[in-house]
Amino acid sequence: MRIVYLTQRLPHGDGETFIVPEIEALLAAGHDVLVVPRQSDEPILHDDVDAVLARTRRLPGRLTIAAAAAAALARRPGAVAASYWRLRATRPRRRALFNALATAEGAWLAELARAWRADHIHAHWAHFTATMAMGASAASGIPWSFTAHRYDVVLNNLLDQKLRSARFGRFIAGPMLDLARRLVSAEAAARAIVLHMGVRLPPNPAATATRHTPVILCPARLVPVKGHRVLLEAAALLAARGVPFILELAGAGPEADRLAQRIRELNLADRLQMLGRVPHAELRRRYREGEIDCVVLPSLDLGGGLHEGLSVGLVEAMAYGIPAVSTATGGQAELLTGAGLLVPPGRPDALADALLDLVGSPARRSELGRAARQRIAEQFDVSVIARELVRLFAGEPRTPRALEPPALSALAR
Repeated sequence: MRIVYLTQRLPHGDGETFIVPEIEALLAAGHDVLVVPRQSDEPILHDDVDAVLARTRRLPGRLTIAAAAAAALARRPGAVAASYWRLRATRPRRRALFNALATAEGAWLAELARAWRADHIHAHWAHFTATMAMGASAASGIPWSFTAHRYDVVLNNLLDQKLRSARFGRFIAGPMLDLARRLVSAEAAARAIVLHMGVRLPPNPAATATRHTPVILCPARLVPVKGHRVLLEAAALLAARGVPFILELAGAGPEADRLAQRIRELNLADRLQMLGRVPHAELRRRYREGEIDCVVLPSLDLGGGLHEGLSVGLVEAMAYGIPAVSTATGGQAELLTGAGLLVPPGRPDALADALLDLVGSPARRSELGRAARQRIAEQFDVSVIARELVRLFAGEPRTPRALEPPALSALAR
């Protein structure tokens, strides 16, 4: 198939890393992909996007987009007018202007997709990128779909209309789909599915390492929802118990200065390293060579839908057989129940106990590492997920029970 992938910024900026393995898996399976970032004003910071860069097309200027919108209206007046008519349901009304702009951008994308002979248009995020893809489909007649993550579900930007217009809407975890079902009609919900974001499954688990001082890694942006402050409190509790460990924070973000100050206040400077943004290839090398003993993500639920979706950072580490600790927020229970350790969010004492369970026992780390790798092989192998996506892009029925997350009660057993 020839598939247009609409992103928010990828390959620009430092986000959306989780989309790269999916595009590479589609290419490896013999499909062709054209990547269109809706915004391309940031530098390229990724170290593993050569395949994406070679297939990327940037949006043109406003005059070109306006001309494309006018041409689309003349060519398919009914469909294009209907796509703008849908915008009347936009709430708040201020968002309608941005939806109108995204729909005009979709008219340009329609011309590009038609000229490229695309079979399908797929948008990541259910917000303005999906508005653009919906407009492109209306202007071109090419079917479309979208992947919804977390915040974009909470925003509920025409989610009902998008699901009814799309061939399908994919939600990356069960809790995201549950939230969407409360926001949309039964007709729209019938087009919604759960299909995880996948990772490349390495051929072998991480090398076995024996260290007197285990290394704990937290691979996450330094933003409040990730719960780094709770992790620092847990680290202080472990240090007070005399537990040997090194804690590394791999990521950048607005919380960096406040976290650095808190590290000094807790006298953790000799046990904690802030690594900043770590190149993806370097992170994978460290996993592969056994430099990390466990990963942790103490995510919080900040209310109003501000919580973890399903951490691809943990998924990637678990693929190497590295045990993981996280909190029961968002889709994390779907990932870790029976394959890792889950603690209540916002509880440094419970987090410290879970980390002690791992750093204090190589046998326990090995046991949970095997379970982690098995979970990723069964539910998050990107090559299998890409095959299922292609079936859905082509309008085929979903493979029975393909990659469906088991019920949490079954996982617990």
